[in-house]
Amino acid sequence: MMIGNFALDANGLSPQLLGLSRKEIDHLLGESPRTKRSGLPGEETFDYEAHHIRVVMQQDRAVEIAFVPPACVLFQGQPLFEDSSVWRAIVAADGDARETLGFIVLRNLGVTLTGFHDGDDSQLAMTVFAAGRWDVLEDEMRPVAI
Repeated sequence: MMIGNFALDANGLSPQLLGLSRKEIDHLLGESPRTKRSGLPGEETFDYEAHHIRVVMQQDRAVEIAFVPPACVLFQGQPLFEDSSVWRAIVAADGDARETLGFIVLRNLGVTLTGFHDGDDSQLAMTVFAAGRWDVLEDEMRPVAI
């Protein structure tokens, strides 16, 4: 099975990858990933190069899914990496955007964005993450005005 497009909405990412095992993700994407060393203990990172996706696993469950161009992630039918207004719509949909370490953190949607707000195209990425994943940095987060 080969997935071409992903969609993000208030319910999360579709098709759903968070919480799946490595075997389930390999099957859904129809690709064997390249393994990378993770910077955090207890985590493994897998690059699905044909899809431009990086998956972070803890205890064989996906806790983070990162997308970089030219991955096709749609929000309200519009491609995130091709239309500069889309990231602002995602931020607005979350309603409580925060920034830390160069990331816009959207905890209500479970999404981070980087490279969009500072115009750094080399850093463009969107990540969906498991609940609580960014909570440790809450005190360092500041509100974002778009």
